[in-house]
Amino acid sequence: MILFILLILLSACSSKTLTFSGDSDYWSAVLKVTQTNDDYETQEFKLQFNGKDINSVGELTYNIETNAGSFGHSGVKLNKDVFLTGRDESNPINAKVIEGSEVKVLVEWNDKTETISLSEN
Repeated sequence: MILFILLILLSACSSKTLTFSGDSDYWSAVLKVTQTNDDYETQEFKLQFNGKDINSVGELTYNIETNAGSFGHSGVKLNKDVFLTGRDESNPINAKVIEGSEVKVLVEWNDKTETISLSEN
């Protein structure tokens, strides 16, 4: 009986992680999606500048589009390590990112724009 209860508790705590990544001329991006059995989802995003002149970036805007919708921010700056991170959470009512999803990241900075296609790893 105790073993059965432990198995139920352990399965309730399990999660599934999907990772998408891609590169463009100036940027590298990674989106990590963690889904739990209680139907919550966390999306963690990392964007890294691959160009030579970090001072040319200034403030930027990014938008991430998945099958489950989109999220992003504007007016953000890279940290001293030349990257930024973002996070979004959804509850059981929201759509979820699925395996094999097409993920696109639009980055705008200093009158430049790039779209990065992310592939599932």
